[in-house]
Amino acid sequence: MNLQEVKHQFPEAVAEIEALESLGFASRSLDWIDTLDLEKAKTACWLVGRVGDDRDADALISILSGHRRELFMQAATSLSLIATEKHIQSLLSILATSSDPTKRNSVVYALSFLSNREGEQDVISTLIEIVANKADASVIRAQALEGIGNRLSMELPENLYQRAVDVMIQSLDDTEAEVRFWACFAAGATQTKEALPKLQVLAQTDRTILSGGWAVGEEAQDSITLINGGTPPLRQPYKPSMP
Repeated sequence: MNLQEVKHQFPEAVAEIEALESLGFASRSLDWIDTLDLEKAKTACWLVGRVGDDRDADALISILSGHRRELFMQAATSLSLIATEKHIQSLLSILATSSDPTKRNSVVYALSFLSNREGEQDVISTLIEIVANKADASVIRAQALEGIGNRLSMELPENLYQRAVDVMIQSLDDTEAEVRFWACFAAGATQTKEALPKLQVLAQTDRTILSGGWAVGEEAQDSITLINGGTPPLRQPYKPSMP
């Protein structure tokens, strides 16, 4: 996609794109985004995810390796679209060395939605390790479970596939509702029949409502429906009751 195509697809962003063009988007250097104020930098991160190349992916890795935490998630989102195998390895390296929860969550998000399937075994193995690591925040472990639900394939080696299934099923018993919810999602997305007994218990007993979503038990019921070949309902997030 080129700039004109992006402008056509996102007419609401034309003014912001043209502002970036006036600031040197066409001749951007590796650290060009770092020279922009926060809002323009966010837009630039978004834009290179649509029109960027290998050099732009390098720049996004640099952002995720840096300290502008407000840019981490947008950089990760765009990286999920344009990362090559070397960038996937860079993402894995960031996870291996950083304890910053915002950075870790952003990197796990990128891994969860990668368009590029190179290095898939390393990605799945890392997501499994994140889910199993109780030292990570529940939001990060939940994101890793969503990634497993998105990416797990029978084409993976049997032992790796089974490790993912095992950690998914174990997570259905987690003390954190967010982790249980996304474990339910992963079980349904991968149609893991081994999870049915625990899903049935959660569907009957877990009324904990996830912020911005619905009850864990409802997600469990939806996953049961998927595993059994049905189509679950389209759910609307619960709205907090007015005081």
